[in-house]
Amino acid sequence: MPTIPLDPLGITPDWLSEVLNSDVRVCKIEQIGIGYGLLGRLFRVHLDGAPDLPRTVVVKLPTLDVTARVNLCEAAEFYLREIRFYQEIGVKNPLRPAQPYFAAFDEATHDFVLVLEDLGRLRNADQIVGCSVSDAETVIDGIAGHHAYWWDNDRLASLPWLKTHNTPPFSTVVADTYQAAWPVFVDRVGYDMSPAMRDFGERLPSLMPWFMAEISRPPLTFLHGDLRLDQLFFAIGPADARVSALDWQITAKGRGAFDVAYFLSQSLTAVTRRSCEGDLLERYAQRLAERGIDYPRDQLRRDYRLITAWCFVYPVIGSGQIDIANDRQLALLRTMFIGAATAIDDHDALALRPD
Repeated sequence: MPTIPLDPLGITPDWLSEVLNSDVRVCKIEQIGIGYGLLGRLFRVHLDGAPDLPRTVVVKLPTLDVTARVNLCEAAEFYLREIRFYQEIGVKNPLRPAQPYFAAFDEATHDFVLVLEDLGRLRNADQIVGCSVSDAETVIDGIAGHHAYWWDNDRLASLPWLKTHNTPPFSTVVADTYQAAWPVFVDRVGYDMSPAMRDFGERLPSLMPWFMAEISRPPLTFLHGDLRLDQLFFAIGPADARVSALDWQITAKGRGAFDVAYFLSQSLTAVTRRSCEGDLLERYAQRLAERGIDYPRDQLRRDYRLITAWCFVYPVIGSGQIDIANDRQLALLRTMFIGAATAIDDHDALALRPD
């Protein structure tokens, strides 16, 4: 079994030759994705050697942010989930990920390495700018196909690493991490939030058990968990998947509206979302129906509202418990917060609470 490199110095021609099962004579490494990904380090590796080698691969390693790694990634088993996804599912998944060439995880240390297909040749859009309506339609089609395949699928029970939100340790980790992140988030990103949003943010830890139970009600499907524009790649040719998705760390089992609400609220500008939101929700329901799945519209709309409120946790934890790498990352988290807060207000989502 090849070793897991602890830093890019361990990504050598000999190591790559072993994991790619081919002759790598020269490799050149550059770090990429700074300010785009939040919980890992990405490196594009340019290869020279045997004719069957890809020109480039992407290597993913854990974050250097010790607090985020220990308190969030390890405690909530994020790295384990992503490695198991690539080892057990990979490109057979309806929502296509990058092709994995090698995936390894150390159960004792939580060190991991992923060697992936480089999707850089495909089209990527900027989450800070916001998703277009046409790209949003493509994403909705992609996530609906993924959800439909996994909807109440017996195979869900055979994936012990894929858990509902209300299953420990995830449920306690999120609550603890959110509470630690809150004051930093308020200072860095949420400084101008409305009194109603501040009140909700301060009360959210007490509401988390209810939110997580609601998100975890059957019927269940396979949630990507972090479906946002920066991690999506769009086709440039007829042979390409219409949309491919990276970063499968926060996968879970839950209500299908989860990925839809998170994506639409935090990857589209408010103006764009308002112009197409109803149509996209209907498109999602229709794509499910085409595959024999009935998601009653009243349940879909309620789940969508509720999960829009829940996803406020993403910019809070992202800005309050993860080291900010650069101005771009800070702007991304600010964009996510504004999108979440605006969508919550538009849907009166704070009115949903335990009876």
